[in-house]
Amino acid sequence: MSRRLVVVLFLDLVGWTRLAERVDPEPLQRLLDEYYEICSAAVEEHGGVVEKFIGDAVMAVFGADTSQEDDAPRALRTAMRIRAEVRELRTPATDAAPVEVHCGIAAGEALVTRSARAGIRVVGDVVNLAARLQSLAVAGEIIVNETVAHLARPHYAMAPVPPVALKGKAEPVPVLLVTGEAAAGGAGEDSLMVDRGAERHRLRGIYHRVARERRSELVTVLGPPGIGKTRLVREAVDDLVAAGARPVAVFGSCQSYGTDGNYAALVEMLDALTRRAPSCAELLRTDDRIAAVLAALRDASLPRRAGAAPGPGVEEVSWATRELLTAAACGPLVVVWDNLAWGGQSLLRLIGELMEGLRDLPLLMVCVSRPELAGRDGPWSREQGVIEVGALVPADSARLAISLAGPGTGGEVELHGLDLAEQVDRVALYSAGNPLYIRLMMDWLRGGRTVEEVPPSITAMVGAMIDRLPAPARRLLGAASVIGPSFTLEQLALLGEPAPAAAVAGLAAQRLFHTTAEEGGFRFVQQPVHEVAYGRLEKEQRVSWHRRLAEHGFSPGFHLEAATRLLGGLRPDDEELPELARQAGVALLGEGTLALRQRDVPTAIGLLGRALALARTGPDRCRSVAAVRLSDALMLSGDTRGALEVVEEAAWAGPGSGPAPALVRVQRHLLAARLGKVTAAEVEGLRAAVGGEEADGSARCRFEQLRMLIHLDHGRFGAAEEAACAALGHARAVGDAYEEDRLLVALCEIRQWSPSPMAQKLAGCAELLERFAADRFLALPALAARARCLALTGDRAGARSALAEAEAVVGQLRLTMGRVLVDQVAALAASLDGEHAEAERRFCGAADALEQAGYVPVALTMRVQAARECARRDRAQEAARRIEELLARRAEMDVRGRILCMSAVVLSAAAEGRAEPMRAEVLRLLRDIDDPCLRGEVCFDLARAHRWLGEGADARAMAGLAAGSYRAVGAVKPLGTVREWI
Repeated sequence: MSRRLVVVLFLDLVGWTRLAERVDPEPLQRLLDEYYEICSAAVEEHGGVVEKFIGDAVMAVFGADTSQEDDAPRALRTAMRIRAEVRELRTPATDAAPVEVHCGIAAGEALVTRSARAGIRVVGDVVNLAARLQSLAVAGEIIVNETVAHLARPHYAMAPVPPVALKGKAEPVPVLLVTGEAAAGGAGEDSLMVDRGAERHRLRGIYHRVARERRSELVTVLGPPGIGKTRLVREAVDDLVAAGARPVAVFGSCQSYGTDGNYAALVEMLDALTRRAPSCAELLRTDDRIAAVLAALRDASLPRRAGAAPGPGVEEVSWATRELLTAAACGPLVVVWDNLAWGGQSLLRLIGELMEGLRDLPLLMVCVSRPELAGRDGPWSREQGVIEVGALVPADSARLAISLAGPGTGGEVELHGLDLAEQVDRVALYSAGNPLYIRLMMDWLRGGRTVEEVPPSITAMVGAMIDRLPAPARRLLGAASVIGPSFTLEQLALLGEPAPAAAVAGLAAQRLFHTTAEEGGFRFVQQPVHEVAYGRLEKEQRVSWHRRLAEHGFSPGFHLEAATRLLGGLRPDDEELPELARQAGVALLGEGTLALRQRDVPTAIGLLGRALALARTGPDRCRSVAAVRLSDALMLSGDTRGALEVVEEAAWAGPGSGPAPALVRVQRHLLAARLGKVTAAEVEGLRAAVGGEEADGSARCRFEQLRMLIHLDHGRFGAAEEAACAALGHARAVGDAYEEDRLLVALCEIRQWSPSPMAQKLAGCAELLERFAADRFLALPALAARARCLALTGDRAGARSALAEAEAVVGQLRLTMGRVLVDQVAALAASLDGEHAEAERRFCGAADALEQAGYVPVALTMRVQAARECARRDRAQEAARRIEELLARRAEMDVRGRILCMSAVVLSAAAEGRAEPMRAEVLRLLRDIDDPCLRGEVCFDLARAHRWLGEGADARAMAGLAAGSYRAVGAVKPLGTVREWI
């Protein structure tokens, strides 16, 4: 429920009552169906919603969900579209007369509500007013209130009519009659830059401060479309060069169509950087990993073909970008992100990380965007770093218009028979100070036209410009718009465009396209040209071209989704629609999974959410997998509630639907297990459901992961390893690379604690390091496990080498939790080498990070191990005090921490000559633990306790158990310590 400014459109058929008296109901119903279809399609296409049909009347609302600055013009365009298309219909009466409508539009404040049963409902006086205005209009007329006229007058011609008395209104209401669309004109380049001196001066001042202090800064340039933001920044850079400065300035522009702008802008910027900065080019020649990341980014920025392998993870992208920017910043560096409002969340996050990590570089980061960016989280939200670009004042608008009229023109010069001064004044008025509007208008005026001949809105002006092109050029422009803001000749040829190279060159000469770095690549010069060209295409044509691009592997998720949406609007009952929606869902699922494998979580959430929305029509496997993957992504983002809601029973309930599929039910239990809210009985009950679905290998895979998690919670590492291997087998059987990656990493970590011999553990590490050679984030657990295994086998040099490599990965990719993993292994290695102070420091560091992240049970285990290292440094009293404090929290610990804490208490008591009753509890816990190294450590604690108490036989027995545990797994280093003690 929300209170907002909305635009309400009411229209109905003229003479419907008299027609119904004369015509049979059946042909009359067919006419009404055609009329409803025209109205629904027009409202949907213009971004509105049909609130209700009332007989022959239609009520539509614009701005109900999200207000747009052009809601009033959209409503007017909808009314005119319906009026024109309805006139093509014929009444089923004997005279077969054309059908007419009359329309009323009102804007005002209303309360908007939405419910599953009633849909959108709008409550307020504006609804009644729109209905009254509609009743005033005669056939073919559109009557609006003053608010609509104020919002839409730059776009439409209005004629005032005498104020009218309306029922329920105390005073006459001012109204206007829409008489037609206003008019305006084309585009030009290299025009005069006016009224931007203050903004340019401020940008230059910030640059000089960055260069002088060698400290990075971020500045945001905000303004509406066409106001000249990008031009302002480029002129400021040119000013610096003209004044003798030598900045390395590079630009990256985000796209608003298709992919969400994460990689295209980044690749454009990095490619420019390697061209402009010799140090970057040298770095690419000498560092194969950075070169590989950049090459993979280039591939990812192109329309993605089906079956593409995952690109570099977001950590690698961030690292490579930092390295290239650092290499380029020998002198002052200017990085400009254009159209950043279209940037994906991952790009925005990267920009924030770059500013945080590169503070000590002479780097000026300039974010150029529409005002919408200010509402998104990021460093641009700081007011002191924002430059707002406003509209030109009328005098400067006129000055720009005169400069665009051509050389030799003056106040009295006529432009194709028109008085220049008069036209300039009108252009300055209708442009509202927008330089792009002015350029388009003056280009139109050069053709001998007047302002009245085309609408002054940017969309209408671009549409008029497109109409002046030959039919083949208009078709090519439309085909390019379906591909996206950037396209290639290969893609145009795929859509059946004959001789595209020559045709594209012709449009490039008219400055509608410009070339890109990609071979045969082009890009729309102006975003409005792309948007209008796309909107003017017939929906049937758009559907056809979207499907063709998807069939050839170009961004299949996006194009199939667009085709589904368009076809659903055209023919909701089309028999192809369910299959098309299924294909779109499958494609989006694949692309979302790829993003998830790269840990690009915001992108994955968006893609998987769209896949799930498309798959909601039926409980097929795509829907189940999309729900589970989306649940995974939401968990990674920290949204536990969202992860649960996606798979909860209510999300799958519906008329005639049964229980959720087994895969979804298993995921629900997996999430519950992570929260400690699942019982053994529930797991056994789930086993029968999973076993009953013969073909659902994914459900079995997740079920084994559930078993693995429960075994880990109880310290049964051998059983957990067995379950993980079973899950891996199911993942490989169904060809699920995403699950395979996750399980291989999990296996590598579990095997550190399982009874598997060291040789098998090291072989698993080697397999993982080979598999994830290009993804160091996933390779990190294998590096850490390898270091641990080598330390236990006594290979000190090998362990230190693996740790050094792991440390480098953590440092370069800035992995907080990776630091915890490395600290744990480094602490173990230091302890085995007798460096107990270093081991204590590392365990404490890991505990601090884990507590900050909310992982309390594991953090407490690290605290216990740090206290044990303190005891080994002959600080028995301090260690005993810390252990005593931790013992009070043993209920919060995992099994490992609990038994290590209790065995330390037993050992401390024995050192004082006391037999601790807790020893029986330690032995009970020990029976359920199959981690050989943990068993060895605890048994050795008990052996020493027995000796201090004078219980020699028990001491030898326990020492034998410790030695046997270490020997069974091949832990040579601690085994030697036990043997020496014996």
